[in-house]
Amino acid sequence: MDDSVSSTLKKQWPVVVGVLLVAFFMAFLLTVFKPQAEKTAVKSKPPLAEFIIANLKPEIVTVSSQGSVKAKTEIKLIAEVSGRITKIAKLKFVGGFFKKGDLLLSIDDTDYRLAMSRAQAQVAAAKQQLIKVEIEATQAKFDLQQIGRDPSKSTAYALREPQLIEAKASLQAAQADLEISRLQMQRTQVIAPFDGRVVSKQIDIGQYVSAGTLLADIYSTEMLSVRLPLSLAQTELLGIKLRAGHEFFDALKIKLFSEYAKQRYQWDAQFSHTEGEIDVRNRLVYLVAEVVPVNNKQGVNKQQPALTPGMFVKAALSGLEKKLIKLPRSALRNNSHVWLIGDDNKLIIQAVNVLTKDRHYFYLSAEQNQTELLVGAKVVISSIDYPIDGMLLLPRIKNALNEAGMKLENE
Repeated sequence: MDDSVSSTLKKQWPVVVGVLLVAFFMAFLLTVFKPQAEKTAVKSKPPLAEFIIANLKPEIVTVSSQGSVKAKTEIKLIAEVSGRITKIAKLKFVGGFFKKGDLLLSIDDTDYRLAMSRAQAQVAAAKQQLIKVEIEATQAKFDLQQIGRDPSKSTAYALREPQLIEAKASLQAAQADLEISRLQMQRTQVIAPFDGRVVSKQIDIGQYVSAGTLLADIYSTEMLSVRLPLSLAQTELLGIKLRAGHEFFDALKIKLFSEYAKQRYQWDAQFSHTEGEIDVRNRLVYLVAEVVPVNNKQGVNKQQPALTPGMFVKAALSGLEKKLIKLPRSALRNNSHVWLIGDDNKLIIQAVNVLTKDRHYFYLSAEQNQTELLVGAKVVISSIDYPIDGMLLLPRIKNALNEAGMKLENE
């Protein structure tokens, strides 16, 4: 058996060797006669960059802010006299409305009516005493003349002058007491000093109050105010100069917006003043605007709700014209850079100081940036993959922009 296997292997080895030789020969031929790849130069194409021309134009910029509505006038009603509350008219419930001159509440005036009657009696007695002393003074002067004495050379006591002065003083004191009693009588009736609304009340009918007791908190509905925070850059855009007069605020327009029952409403507000200090916590300036609670202009929805203290509102403020560079938001890179196309069509990455932004645009001041690089410059508004300062670009002007406002076609 072993001899047959050995004999078979000896017969097949020439075949194996022949196959291997043929394989090596074919590999040699493929190596020697392999095709050579044709080498061609790769041409790099500059990326396409759409641009617009930056122009310096007069712009009225709208600045956004927000705040809470507060009552311009809010006071605490304090009892000026003591007594038991006998009537509550317009202070029956919190949130109630009242008009100027309405009776808010009454305090028992029995003691004050009696005091006024006593004061009236004292005034009558003082008048009677003054008349009596005046008659006596006249009689004394007449008596001196009858006995041949000059009244002008007589003593004041002989002419009854001290008694006359005392009687006049007593009458003045009695009249003052009567006026005090009359004022106390009036103060038992608490009258509304303005059109307003009740915020809270601390008393009820039958309760005894003394002078100085807090009765209620009320506020005026005739005018409300809103405290609006602004940055120093925003005040510059609006033309507000701190510590200056108010004459330049004629051009300042303020509109307030709020949502109520899923509808958006608008109110026109007026500038009142700026607060005298910059908040050290956030470096903001606070502008105070005044607004009438109900907008009575024609064309306004009659169902528009009145502004109420505590309501949150957004504000849009527009001021004086300023020469600014207005660019679409797509041109702003990393919130502080723009891409410019140089004369050699190469990319320039330029840092800028942004004054403000709105929904579609951002604004630059030529005074705060390098004017020679921005005014008239080609500003890239399209995206570029892997931008590198100095890279070559293929510029194309964006024709879908309105020259007057530079608004995008799809805006």
